[in-house]
Amino acid sequence: MSRFVTLLWILIAGIGALALYQIKHEVIAQERELARLNRSIVQEQESIHVLRAEWSLVNQPKRLQALAERHLDLQPMKPGQFGRVDAVPAQQPQVPPPQPRAIAQERR
Repeated sequence: MSRFVTLLWILIAGIGALALYQIKHEVIAQERELARLNRSIVQEQESIHVLRAEWSLVNQPKRLQALAERHLDLQPMKPGQFGRVDAVPAQQPQVPPPQPRAIAQERR
């Protein structure tokens, strides 16, 4: 009986050692994945920072004004261009009358 108990404990210790070995390697793989994801997050945050800096540069009002003056031929509005809303005639939208549907051919 003593031998059986000893062999049982050796078997349990061996299975525990194998399980611990497997778990250790899974943890190492998960840590590597976590480190890779953290590096990716840092790179994305740096990219976002650069894009925000570029956006603030591109959206400067003085720069936009200069581009508009250079590329758009805009003139100040004249008082005659203004009108009243009630002067615009109210028109009902022209909706075409519904068309009758074609009768489906009988299935053969």
